[in-house]
Amino acid sequence: MNNRVFTVGSLIPGRLIVKHPAPERTERKINKAEGIIVEQNGKKMEIYPVKGKLLDAALSQGKPIQYKCRKGTCGQCTVKVVNAPGLSFPNGQERKKLKNEITNGYRLACQAEIL
Repeated sequence: MNNRVFTVGSLIPGRLIVKHPAPERTERKINKAEGIIVEQNGKKMEIYPVKGKLLDAALSQGKPIQYKCRKGTCGQCTVKVVNAPGLSFPNGQERKKLKNEITNGYRLACQAEIL
């Protein structure tokens, strides 16, 4: 068995060559059919799925979603979800704030996670 002990001197550039394969780059192509469609105050908006909070994705894409606290307590960011591929299930904060409206497709954009 060949156990090699690495010392400071053995880590000098050029002494030890370790080749790691380059990670495969796979880019996800997003088409229109995959967009998350939400409605707030009678305005429909399409948000392209980006991992993270629905509100953050919408704001970074220039969508005019109203919000205030970002904690799920005020309810300003409530949206009706029309189409939601890859959206998390409602969390406890959403269930507490929206109660039965969740069954009608309403979510808190600051709490809904895009997976």
